[in-house]
Formats: sequence, C-alpha cells, structure tokens
Amino acid sequence: MKPSRRKICLLFLLVILGKTNAQDLSSKLAEALQHTLDSMHQVLNIKGLGAAVQLPNNAIWAGGSGVSTTSPLDSISGGHVFEMGSSSKTITAACVLQLADEGVLSLDDSLHTWLDTFQHISPNITIRQLLRHQSGIYDVLQNPAFNVAMSQNINQIWSFENVITSFIKAPAFQPGTSWAYSNTNYILLGMIIEAATGHTYHQELTDRFFTPLSLGSYSNPAYDLLPSPLAHLWLDITGDGVLDDATNFLATRKSVFSAIAPAGGYYAKTSDLAQWIRTSMSGSLFSNEIWAEATSTVPSSLPGGTQYGLGLSKREYIGLTGLGHGGDLAGYSTQAYYFPEKDISIVVCGNDASINSWNLTNTISALLKTYIDCEENISLTIEPDSENISVSVFPNPFFEEINVTINSPENKAELIVQILDIMGQEIWHSELDYSAENELFNLSINETENWPNGIYILNISTDGKLLKSIKLMK
Repeated sequence: MKPSRRKICLLFLLVILGKTNAQDLSSKLAEALQHTLDSMHQVLNIKGLGAAVQLPNNAIWAGGSGVSTTSPLDSISGGHVFEMGSSSKTITAACVLQLADEGVLSLDDSLHTWLDTFQHISPNITIRQLLRHQSGIYDVLQNPAFNVAMSQNINQIWSFENVITSFIKAPAFQPGTSWAYSNTNYILLGMIIEAATGHTYHQELTDRFFTPLSLGSYSNPAYDLLPSPLAHLWLDITGDGVLDDATNFLATRKSVFSAIAPAGGYYAKTSDLAQWIRTSMSGSLFSNEIWAEATSTVPSSLPGGTQYGLGLSKREYIGLTGLGHGGDLAGYSTQAYYFPEKDISIVVCGNDASINSWNLTNTISALLKTYIDCEENISLTIEPDSENISVSVFPNPFFEEINVTINSPENKAELIVQILDIMGQEIWHSELDYSAENELFNLSINETENWPNGIYILNISTDGKLLKSIKLMK
C-alpha cells in the first residue's frame, strides 16, 4: 500500500444564508425564484419541492413549495433536508481527486494497487475508469437480493467489502470498452479512500469537507443524527396506489445508508448542496491539471445528451453548460448543477416517488431562466480586481516561502498586504510605503513552514479599499 498524506484544500467562502432569501440578494430575484418554484410545483403535481441558488457574490436563496407532512401540516421551506441520492458521488470523486492532487494516489492506479481481488472484478480496472463509469462492473444495487438483505436487519452496518462480495455478478463489458452507470464503482472508490488515508470514508469526508466548509446539514443516517426539519418521503409502501408518508421506512435503515454511502448515502439542505456544487464544480478545490482531467467527458446513456466526467455530469440547460449530478433514492430526487458562464449553482430536490430526478430538469431550466431574466437588475458584490495594480505570486501552491511582486502606476501613500486563513483570520501583515519613486515591491514571505495545508487569501488594500484578492494554496 502507498503511504497516506493528507492535505485539506478548501475554498474560502463567505456564505450568507437565509430561510427564503439572503442578505445581498435582490428582493426582486428572490420573489421571482419563489414564483418559479411554486409554478413548477404545480406543473409536476407532486408533494414537495425544495430549491436553492447560490449567486456569484456567494449569497444563497433557498425556498420550498408544497408539503413535507400533512398531519400535522408542514410546508417545505428552504431549511428542509433532503436525501440527495447519487449527488453524493460528487463528494466521493472530490476526495479522490484531491488525493491525486496530493500525490497519495494516481488516477491511473489499478484496483490491485489498493484493494484485494474480488470475484467478477478485474484487478486491472483503474481509478479513472471507476470515476467515469467505464469499468463494466455490475451494479450491486440492481441485484434483487440487495433490497432483501437491507430489509432483514435494518440496523446492520455493512462494510463496503461485504456489500460487494455479497451482491456482485458478472461484468457487463471489458474495462474501458463502453460506458454503463454502476454504483459499485463508487463503493470501490470509498474503499480506496479508506485504504489511502487510513480513515473511514465518512470521517475523511467530514474532516476534509463538511466541517471546514461549514456544511452542517450533510449527514448519513448510518453514522449521524439527521438534522431537522427533514423533508418527509412520500412513497407507496402498501401497494394500494396511494403515496404514504414513508420517512421512517427509509431514514431508519442504517443498513442501506452504510452500504451505499460513497454512491448515494447523504442527506443535506438544498442551500448546503448548492454551496457544495458551486465550490466543487468551479474547480476551486483542485489543481488546474486535475480539474482538466475531471471535466474531460465521454458520451453516456443518460438522458438529455448528458456526458460524464470524473464524478460529474455535463449537459446543456437553455443553451448554457451545466456541471453537476443528479440522484434518486427510494423516492427522493435531486438535480444539482453549476453554470460556469454565470458562476451560479442551482439545486432542486423532490420528496415524491411519483417523479425521478430527470423530471426535475425543467425546474432547473426554469430557475436558470428566471435568474437570467433578473440578472440585469441584480447588484452583485464581486471580488475586487483593480485594473491599475499588477500582482504576481510564486509559487502557488506554496510550501516554505511565498514570493509576491506588486507593481502599479497609481500613486498610493500606503499599501496594506494581508494573508488570511480559511476562517478569515489575519496571519500575516505588512505595510508598504508606496510612492511614485517606489512603484515596484518584491516581498518574500518565509514564515509559512508551520502554516497548515489549505487555502489562504492574499489581500492588497489602500485607504480601506480592497484592490486585489488572490487565492493561495499550500
């Protein structure tokens, strides 16, 4: 086994949350998004919808339409938690991509590099093929015996190894020769994460993403208490053709959520999912090289001309490219996409088994169109970027030293240079006497050896005005 080395790479975000709208969010936009969600709820004719949009200034709108429960009546709001299904795969993939960035593993490592041999699974399958669903491995969730076993002891905590050995069957094709969606790929990736880091899958994601990014609603019922309020699941569990409130039927099944954790085992608020999708699908958690690999896609058999990369789907919505993922579990449905051209993420979740995630694509399109229609009237606070100051930083990522060169034609009495950590705390500070006779500064910051690995922000300001803000990575 290869040695484990951990580095937390996180995006510095100042997220402003609210129940149905957010500070620095246009009231006109908030009203328009809620009206659109209400309209799509009527069109779909389902129990409940939750949605969230994160804007370029990091503000989040989160709203709901319809009901969670009817007795007592509880209407869906932006605070409700939904099961996200296969959108969970984006978190598994992000962890693997970071481990590749850190040199802990390679995307071209074969299974036998990290795991023991399994019947019906070629040990030569690569991590890249698992991420992109090009392994040909049978999907263990399609085995009829899977649901039977999950129901026999709902409190059983399944190991990933036992899930695969118990339900695996012959492969669909030779690795790399075709494409087929398989949850088994991501269960194996969960095992690789554990082998590479020495931590449980759930703990690694908590330490690496959920805690530092303040994604407090992310939870797996096999290991966590679910946060409240929970959007109740509506499913026909009696077979009489009528939907039943089936939340206790699913949420109490530790067996299911332990078995499928890396493939689809997490609950979250729509606002937290919107933040996660924008953070991860913007590439902010990865090097440029790894992100280029992740967004290299191949044709898939998924609807809507969807292409698939390394743990992400790529498809068009009203002429704009979206990067993200959908998901379904037992009746919950999710679509979560980031639109790079607009720098916004849109999430829609349903709690009604009469639809699936593909039925939510029109709601994504409708919310996206609403945003575009309102965009001209939205005042956004974008990261400052003065055209009159030039700053270069080397190396970035840095290790033991940061070299900063600042050049500007503007005459400034004084420049303030700060470095902030992920929590926004100042950890380095310098005041520069900036005048016409001294237009070029070369700074060498060599106090970084004991700084934790992660993301930092370099800010340059004068007279209380922020001129430049640059993300640094260690």
